[in-house]
Amino acid sequence: MKYRLATKEDFRQMALIHQQAFRGFFLASLGTGFLRAYYKAILNCQISIAVCVVDDSGVIQGFASGSIRAANYHRNLFKKNMLPFLFAVLWSALRNPAVLFRLAKNLEKVPSKADDRNYAELLSMAILPHLKGSGAGKALLDMFEQEVIKNGGKKVALTTDYENNDRVIAFYQKCGYEIFYDFTTYPNRHMYKMVKTL
Repeated sequence: MKYRLATKEDFRQMALIHQQAFRGFFLASLGTGFLRAYYKAILNCQISIAVCVVDDSGVIQGFASGSIRAANYHRNLFKKNMLPFLFAVLWSALRNPAVLFRLAKNLEKVPSKADDRNYAELLSMAILPHLKGSGAGKALLDMFEQEVIKNGGKKVALTTDYENNDRVIAFYQKCGYEIFYDFTTYPNRHMYKMVKTL
């Protein structure tokens, strides 16, 4: 296995891995078209960080992606890529109209008053199932954090599920992340915001 920075051409493989790693989660339910638009936008954004693990053939087996600065990241990403996102969301809504309502509700979420969003943010980390327990996730997280440091960042935040997620929470805590606060997204999904000082 090899680790490298993701390139602009990696968005298709990242979308497929996201679909496999997060079956049943909201973003995955929006479909591969939306995920391709999302990861393409991330890889084309100057304040994004994306790293990946590849097999000997160069096929991506996992990745970690996020932003150097969390504040307004998604808002600016969607503004700059409005048409691709609009087409992808409309296509998803044709198959499932409830998608529009849930998307609007999740865009309404407000961070804690103590959260100034002055940190880098890990937005997505996914590996294929056969790599679980291999150390690939830890290596991707370490590489992501090193890229944050290279870009002048001093803190990294992430969001993860509060309930039925003990293994993942313990993994992040072992890696130095601490619970910052908890919050609820639509429809009653309880989440943790976790932060690490680098």
